[in-house]
Amino acid sequence: MDDSQSRTHQKPRRLVLMRHAKSDWSGEGSADHERHLNERGRHDAPIMGAWLGELDCLPDVVLCSSATRTRETLQRMQDSFPSDPIVSYSDALYLATPETICSTIRSDHCDASTLMVIAHNPGLAHLVSQLAQQWIDMPTAAIAVFTLADEDWSKFRLSSTVELEHFMRPKAL
Repeated sequence: MDDSQSRTHQKPRRLVLMRHAKSDWSGEGSADHERHLNERGRHDAPIMGAWLGELDCLPDVVLCSSATRTRETLQRMQDSFPSDPIVSYSDALYLATPETICSTIRSDHCDASTLMVIAHNPGLAHLVSQLAQQWIDMPTAAIAVFTLADEDWSKFRLSSTVELEHFMRPKAL
């Protein structure tokens, strides 16, 4: 089988973009980076993980902001995953711009079939909207799943050809 035939039998490359679950604002004096999930966030994260499983869209690799709330979101989602993905925590994804998120994807992709990024607004909502070519609100724990036309993560850009395959937020489940 030549290289072009083998690509047609592979699962499509998917990019899963998720905003962290709802965080707790009650901790006086705690730094933004260190905020934990609140009760709703602890409830919503595993529901969204199970939803990804139902779609057969579980990540091979997760690029996760180093903030406490993103790490906790991933941890609670992983209980729904049948196996653990490769995880890379990144300070660069904390309150990142769309360009920084794309740069992180290009540099830390591990040749994943399904790559998940867990990050923050407003950068994440702007990236999702730019890729979808329409405004998409990203409330806490929302997930947008894109299928990529280009199979090489190292070429991923804001202008990449993608298709919004799925969008879900916890309140809709």
